[in-house]
Amino acid sequence: MKLKVFDRILLGILLIAAILFSFVLFGIAANMISQAQAEWFVSLFYMYRQNALILAGSGLVLLLISIKLLFAGKGKKADVRPASALMKQTEFGGTYISLEAIDSMVQKHCRAVSRVKDVHTTLQSTETGVTIGIRLCVLPDTDVVTLSSELQKSLKENVESLTGITVNEIGVLVESAAPVAATTAVSRVE
Repeated sequence: MKLKVFDRILLGILLIAAILFSFVLFGIAANMISQAQAEWFVSLFYMYRQNALILAGSGLVLLLISIKLLFAGKGKKADVRPASALMKQTEFGGTYISLEAIDSMVQKHCRAVSRVKDVHTTLQSTETGVTIGIRLCVLPDTDVVTLSSELQKSLKENVESLTGITVNEIGVLVESAAPVAATTAVSRVE
């Protein structure tokens, strides 16, 4: 549970009050506060109306802070995205596929393209299908426009034919053109 700044301030006030109250209880138990001192302090609230109002107000504030902190973090939950997508709905129930399985298909398909050096994917499931985001690292001198267009088309056909799930959108981001890994010998002069 992550508390907001306001809730942390309220928690600090409540803890200070609890610490002070525990010192008073310890003082009474250890006989550091005599019975006469305790009776004198309590009698202040009976003698003067203002003191009684201050005590009642302090108690009410501490009660409200406690109730507020009791329900802190119980607010509206963020929308939880499904970790699967509906492949087929029959009269007996639905068939689902995990986003990890679709991600594996997407990664395998993208890595099969010879000009793609590295790929990172993100998937989002919606009620109408899936949305795929691809970050590519391609070889130098690659026609990025043609590659991304062909990849989007073939990937859409591949995922839809294998899973039956509609691919809503495929976004492609080419991050870099990685140099071909070449073996270079480094000579050392001593």
